[in-house]
Amino acid sequence: LGWYNRLFINFALRRHIFFFLLQSYFPAMLMVMLSWVSFWIDRRAVPARVSLGITTVLTMSTIMTGVSASMPQVSYIKAVDVYLWTSFLFVFLSVIEYAAVNYLTTIEERNQLKKRGKV
Repeated sequence: LGWYNRLFINFALRRHIFFFLLQSYFPAMLMVMLSWVSFWIDRRAVPARVSLGITTVLTMSTIMTGVSASMPQVSYIKAVDVYLWTSFLFVFLSVIEYAAVNYLTTIEERNQLKKRGKV
């Protein structure tokens, strides 16, 4: 019963995922894999394992800080935060694994020395 003008607007939003993969996901994945290299290093090579562990932990911290600074501040947890914290946990646990292995093998060696001394 009359003319009604309407305005149609169509927004096409696209996310360039390659940037996020290149800046955050791939480096975090590489740091986790690099921290696993310490599993193949001899347990008596303390400087090599400790320096590798500390380097990977600090690098993961730097990646997490850089990603959080480039993202908008929101009150909820983002998927990239979960991914980076999980990666950080893997890297940190590889350092803890070395500490546990070093402690347990030291106790085992002491027990063997005590047994040899008694015999």
